[in-house]
Amino acid sequence: MSDNMNMKERLKDLRKHLNLTQSEFGKKIGMSDVAISYMESGRTAINNQNVNLICLTFGVNEDWFRFGIGEMINEDAQYSEDEKRLFHLSRKLSPKAMKMLIDYAKKLLADEMAFRVGAESLEKGEESA
Repeated sequence: MSDNMNMKERLKDLRKHLNLTQSEFGKKIGMSDVAISYMESGRTAINNQNVNLICLTFGVNEDWFRFGIGEMINEDAQYSEDEKRLFHLSRKLSPKAMKMLIDYAKKLLADEMAFRVGAESLEKGEESA
């Protein structure tokens, strides 16, 4: 059996563990109940984007989901609602818009890091004065 064939069973196990219908599960990740049904039956492959979305949304251990290794739920993967919302919104972007978002996020992070370094330097200067 291929990894995808095993993933379809793990998808169904996860959904049942969460006590969700296919419709409820699908709504939480922005997919239809038909799409979930097709993935669970093996009619549609579970692609990397689906895996990432499912693992992020439900805090699932990716090694478990992909390969059946480890625990189902990753207790360390607690994402804020803002992190989940950003991920869901980013899925709707075109490839060009996604690249722009990534470039902007990198610049924003660099600016934030520079600000933190500057603030720390300022604090150290005040302490020694």
